[in-house]
Amino acid sequence: PHYLRSIVSNGLISGRATVYFKPCSRNHEQANKSYSQIQCKTASMKPKPHQLPKTAATAVQSDLQRLSSRSQQPTRPLKLSPSLSLWPPLLSAPMAGISCAPYRQLCYSHGAAMCTSEMVIASALLLHNRRTLKLASFAPGEKIRSVQLYGVRPDQVEQAVQMLVSEHGVHHVDLNFGCPVRKVTARGGGSALPLRPLLFSRLVAAAVKGAGDQVPVTVKLRVGLTPELTTHVQAGLIAEAEGAAALTLHARTADQLYSPPVMWPAVRELVDAVQIPVIGNGDVYEASDAVRLIDETGCAGVMVGRGALGRPWVFREVAAALCGGGSTKLASASAPDLGQVVLTALQHIEAEVEWYRDYDLGERDSILRFRKFILLYLYGFKSAVHLKAKLMAAESLAQWREAAYDTALYDPFELFPACAVRYPRLKGGGAPVRQRMGLPDGWLDEHQGDGIAAEACLTDEACEG
Repeated sequence: PHYLRSIVSNGLISGRATVYFKPCSRNHEQANKSYSQIQCKTASMKPKPHQLPKTAATAVQSDLQRLSSRSQQPTRPLKLSPSLSLWPPLLSAPMAGISCAPYRQLCYSHGAAMCTSEMVIASALLLHNRRTLKLASFAPGEKIRSVQLYGVRPDQVEQAVQMLVSEHGVHHVDLNFGCPVRKVTARGGGSALPLRPLLFSRLVAAAVKGAGDQVPVTVKLRVGLTPELTTHVQAGLIAEAEGAAALTLHARTADQLYSPPVMWPAVRELVDAVQIPVIGNGDVYEASDAVRLIDETGCAGVMVGRGALGRPWVFREVAAALCGGGSTKLASASAPDLGQVVLTALQHIEAEVEWYRDYDLGERDSILRFRKFILLYLYGFKSAVHLKAKLMAAESLAQWREAAYDTALYDPFELFPACAVRYPRLKGGGAPVRQRMGLPDGWLDEHQGDGIAAEACLTDEACEG
């Protein structure tokens, strides 16, 4: 039988609120039981208070105390295919405008096991769009070629995956179904696609077919569109049935955007519902967060996104914790001082300038594009005021280097500020957000043939989720 759930929309979404789910060839009773037990208790969920330590040294000690009760046995490797196993099970999230090859190499160098590209649009890739081809390219030293793909037409998705495998030599493809932007979901795209189970099923199946037997396809989801329209469990079951190798769950609904609270219990619900690995994502800022996420949800891996912006050494700390290295490894992974942070930022921008040398009109484009990172690297450092001003005004790599090496502008021995550890980066933080969402007419009534006109008009405009 079809999986059916009646949902009261409470004015958060337009259209009738009856959702039918595609029948799966397996796990019927388990899926029905799992889905009937879903209850989003956002109103009653409160983030646990976190007392920020006064210094970076006590921040490390705080982590050690959180980890002291955990078994010293390392986490298992994350196996995505016979030829692709990740150890430690630690991934860098795909982020638009961030996850280019230089950023991925930086994350690899600090301990990430796999770093996925910025989102690539299937239709643009097939048209050999110059920008898209750059997004889908890799540096020679990247050990795993991982691409995130988004598309709304199964035939285009299949062809795009075939192209990525045959022409770009990718080892892994991740499908993005997490975009929370209202103008995208209002057309049925992004996080709204799992609300069309048949279309969602065809998209996943097309990607798996295009990838063949050797390249694993994973699916990135949100918990749902709103707390009243959760889709993570039935979408996970469908993706599993269509051959997905693993699932990544960003533990927020789309209407939250990137605001608190993160809903880790939803990760546990997905883990309990499927047999394939589940990767947890959302608010991992410290090693203790990653350990707690795995311990509380049973997920097979951890994805770190915004928490690593301006502090890529978080991958080193998380990797040490997940490898079961205990106190000594975590203690050796203490946060760097300001001098080390500046050198890391300099290494990052030098790599970006070199990467885009044949793409941009000049290095100035890369310098200006990098300005968002300056605030992230230097946040909370009291002695970095003049350095920050110099770097923000720089228009060449020479000016950047001159400022970075001028220690009269800052104290290179200033300790990493504790206030920067859990500082929301670029997005999120602040008070909880519930944006009003919209859907095309008839989008929830796929079983009756409604929403076909909207489905035909879908565009592949979206963002990372």
